[in-house]
Amino acid sequence: MTRLYLKIFLTFWLITAVIIVGTTVVVHWFDVTPDGNLQNAHLKHDEEPAKRLLFQMAGSIINRNMGDIRKDIRALPAWSSPFIFALDSNNQDLLNRMLPPGVLMIGEQLNAKHPYEKIQDRNRKLFGRYITLNDGEVVKLITIADGLDEGPDRDIIWELFINNIWPLLLVSTLVSGSACFLLARHFTSSIKRLQETIQKVARGDLSARVSKHFSGRKDEIAALGRDFDQMTARLEKSMLEQKRLIKDVSHELRTPLARLQFALALAQQRSQGVVDSELERIKQAADYLGNIITEILSLPVHDQQSWQLDDTLDLVSLLQSIINDYEQMAAEKSINIHFACQREEALVATYGNMLVGVFENILRNAIHYTPQHGTIEVGLSYKFYENIFSIVIADSGTGVPEELLGDIFQPFFRTDSARDRESGGHGLGLAIAHRSVTLHYGKIWAENKPTGGLKITVEIPALPEDI
Repeated sequence: MTRLYLKIFLTFWLITAVIIVGTTVVVHWFDVTPDGNLQNAHLKHDEEPAKRLLFQMAGSIINRNMGDIRKDIRALPAWSSPFIFALDSNNQDLLNRMLPPGVLMIGEQLNAKHPYEKIQDRNRKLFGRYITLNDGEVVKLITIADGLDEGPDRDIIWELFINNIWPLLLVSTLVSGSACFLLARHFTSSIKRLQETIQKVARGDLSARVSKHFSGRKDEIAALGRDFDQMTARLEKSMLEQKRLIKDVSHELRTPLARLQFALALAQQRSQGVVDSELERIKQAADYLGNIITEILSLPVHDQQSWQLDDTLDLVSLLQSIINDYEQMAAEKSINIHFACQREEALVATYGNMLVGVFENILRNAIHYTPQHGTIEVGLSYKFYENIFSIVIADSGTGVPEELLGDIFQPFFRTDSARDRESGGHGLGLAIAHRSVTLHYGKIWAENKPTGGLKITVEIPALPEDI
């Protein structure tokens, strides 16, 4: 459950609950009912609770009969019985309870000519009211305040109100909570869909669309989703056209570059050492341009949905073969390459020889940045519960600044220490590796070793047979 979801839900629920409770309390406290306005307009809220209760009860039973009053008194909670009494014309309690002396005293004083009375019975105040009902019968209502030696006077009106109203408040709060829950879910589900799609686009999936989830809707969120899809569609088209343009231009450059290299070779043969240094610089520039073109053409531009991994490759054999191929290059710098693997084979689904270029690029970079007499660790392990193979290639060089670890997989990116052409490469090797691993439904990332050097990890799903 997201923070926005909780904020919307709790805010709506709190406002609704405050409105329900506040309205109920205001209606009760200020007694804005018609009966309250007519019967109790002269009462102040700083009057004693027992007195206010008496006048409220008098206003509510004026149109009821004796049987109804008896039921109402019997329905009151047990704790309120010592504070409320209803007597008939013979001063007998309607519930046949034993009357305290003060109640009996005030009951005898109440009559048609003297309908209201207040007396002090030791430490208690008693309030009485003589009422003639609509059927002609007489009832005497008597309320009793707390004694002075029993602490502050109880607000019996408030206690009776809470006792009667809390089930309604509870049901109202639960109903409003359910409604607010569904409303918050409706609002945030659309935002969550949009967020998930944005995350897919951020990961490079420009084919992700969100407006299909808002079909039939015409609100602002749906309009935002449609605008977002239009933006990603244009972005996807632009990116594909850019990639195709780069490849087309690179491909077209190959022919004149081949002619240039051929003419350069002839010139070197015929120069007889006169301009060898100048021709060598031209050759280096031509070779550099040729390498860039080759690597650009090696960048995969396929969508993952249309990529078919229709071949099988053994990672153990592949890594051993690549290490053997680069042993001579490592030996020139006295670098030791250690390969650690506990498996005889590690089969993965692949397409052609794409993974060869991945590990060649990583190992070649590791050799390049490892100093003389350094060490390169190559390890292959299997994560059983995830059914993936993890390949780690770690050098003992200077590493990469932490803030640039994610950027080294971007095309043409080179760190400050690798800007020169002879040592820094073209900035395409790791970009090709990243794209190739992604097309194999795997992951690749880099991190600095605590002891110094860069460690690159590649994870590729294993074939189901390796589970």
